[in-house]
Amino acid sequence: MEYGYVRAQKGQSLKRQTEMVTEYVEEENLIADEIGEDGYLALKKKLQPGDLLVIKSLDRLGSSYEEILREWTQITEEICADILVLDMPQLDTRKREEGKFVGGIVRNFLEFAAERERQRTSLQAQGIRKAKERGVRFGRPRLEYTEEFIATVADFLGKKITLAQALQKTGVKKSSFYYHVKRIEEKNLLQSQPGG
Repeated sequence: MEYGYVRAQKGQSLKRQTEMVTEYVEEENLIADEIGEDGYLALKKKLQPGDLLVIKSLDRLGSSYEEILREWTQITEEICADILVLDMPQLDTRKREEGKFVGGIVRNFLEFAAERERQRTSLQAQGIRKAKERGVRFGRPRLEYTEEFIATVADFLGKKITLAQALQKTGVKKSSFYYHVKRIEEKNLLQSQPGG
């Protein structure tokens, strides 16, 4: 049996993927997941030894090399189904290459890539931890909502001053100013202002 799997990713439509995959698979054997859906798990339960799974690209199996490796291994080695990756037609586990299964070659590559990804993530985490130990702060700078800052926001919202004047008075950038205006409104801090 031949199955197809397509999954929407942020900002992408399923239409093009569906068109590509249905060139190889009957439409009734196509599973399509919108963001947050889990049709893939149901599809894996259907797969039997000798079946074929057709996907557009490797990233449909997971969001990291480790996830992709786990899924690839489970499908090709535990379930004993084949995979065809349309973006890379050489990734077709039904073919042999120099006496080795393509699936084994891909698994070896994915193991290498997953290990590199783990190392990079570990190094990044170490770097962040060391920077924090040195006192480096990450994220948006903290800002204390002084009476003067809140009054400036109130004047801006009341159209008593322009945005340029508010930015000059507060010393923050435009995007940060709007962020803090929203926070001040959410915390109802403008009510404490005279006339607020």
